[in-house]
Amino acid sequence: MVLRDRRYTVADLREIEQRPENHDKTFELINGEVREVTAPEVIHNYIISLLVRKVGRYLDDHDLGLIFGDNMSYTLANGDELIPDASFVAHTQITHPLPKRFHFAPDIAVEVSSPSNSERELLEKAESYLESGSKFVWIAYPIKRVFDVCHLTEDGSLIVRKVEIDGVLNGEDMLPGFTVAVKDIFPPDK
Repeated sequence: MVLRDRRYTVADLREIEQRPENHDKTFELINGEVREVTAPEVIHNYIISLLVRKVGRYLDDHDLGLIFGDNMSYTLANGDELIPDASFVAHTQITHPLPKRFHFAPDIAVEVSSPSNSERELLEKAESYLESGSKFVWIAYPIKRVFDVCHLTEDGSLIVRKVEIDGVLNGEDMLPGFTVAVKDIFPPDK
């Protein structure tokens, strides 16, 4: 479900979420459109759980922040509200007790492509995160077995670098020294 008849706000999103027919549904708000988030497929969960475990192990030895899986909501400065498939937040942004949703962009956002996503839609989310303060975004494409690593240039243009199955993702300045082989994130190709 996508609502496009007008430009929606976070307040509209809250009202839509409270409707009885939506009690078991999850929604995001991007560029004024309310979009229902579909339940992930098994491969989607596989990729996210592996990535969260690997980053979590790194964070056990490097106390830099927290890693979250699905269902952590971020209300961004640009008015969008997104739920990345995984996210990292540095300790400098975290307040305690932990809120129901954060009102800032995660330092790192991860999205996994599903059959219901277009590549443009995922890049649109990446732009939203980056414009609101994320340092970089990883987008996994399970069918192609590649990742896009997304950054913004100084002039605000989106740069996308493909990392193939034999490549390596790294944590850049946010997770210094963290690396993971792309082939170790996707299920074996057998």
